[in-house]
Amino acid sequence: MDLLFFLGGCLAGIVNTLAGNGSAITVSLLLFGGLDGAVANATNRVGVILQTFTSITSVRPSARKRYLLHRGKGLILPTLLGSFAGGWLGSQVSADGMEWSLAIVMVGMLVTLFWKPEAWGGPSEVLRRLRPWQSALLFFAIGFYGGYIQMGIGILMLSVLVLADRWSLRDANVIKLLMALVLALPAGILYIQSGLVEWRPGLILALGSMLGAWIGGRYIVRIPKAQPYVRWILVAVVVFGAAQSIYKAMT
Repeated sequence: MDLLFFLGGCLAGIVNTLAGNGSAITVSLLLFGGLDGAVANATNRVGVILQTFTSITSVRPSARKRYLLHRGKGLILPTLLGSFAGGWLGSQVSADGMEWSLAIVMVGMLVTLFWKPEAWGGPSEVLRRLRPWQSALLFFAIGFYGGYIQMGIGILMLSVLVLADRWSLRDANVIKLLMALVLALPAGILYIQSGLVEWRPGLILALGSMLGAWIGGRYIVRIPKAQPYVRWILVAVVVFGAAQSIYKAMT
């Protein structure tokens, strides 16, 4: 099982760096390994924190990266506040409640991936479509959701950045990596303090996720031809995670 955790973490790290929802893999593995929904959700945060830090530092430095990180700074505070609120709520929810939450969220993720599929392949527009207050409100909501569950957070961020604010998928990925790190820290600390974390599987997944994040951020994210396949990778991951979550919730 340890090897499966490591390999699953590695795949999740690559998927998270390319787009998001790698937690569909890691949480599903933790559920498959016998953990209940609340413990799986908490344990997953160990890998999320380490993997998001690895992802953002693995993307090669460039003027475009610096520009995109600068544009993302205004979203840090609302994302941080939302993460604190959602993390507190998630640490109070029962195992059954968390398992049903995971099942519902995974099914909902499929709707996002099939909405306006042509918009996922376009270039970044010069002017932003969202006003600053609109972006802040949306990322507070995303932070709250991410603090509560985390699974699918990358898809939600990319949906706002690509479909609403009209960044290209490649540019949106860089902003998403920064916001994912901001979101992961406060919620992760709350879950660790809750005492729900199972450290052995959490650390094994984390090591795999860090390796996958490094591979994805250092190499794969720079390959333009890889980007059109990201959405279909996400579809496969979400279907797998949805099936596992529904099965766990109903048993």
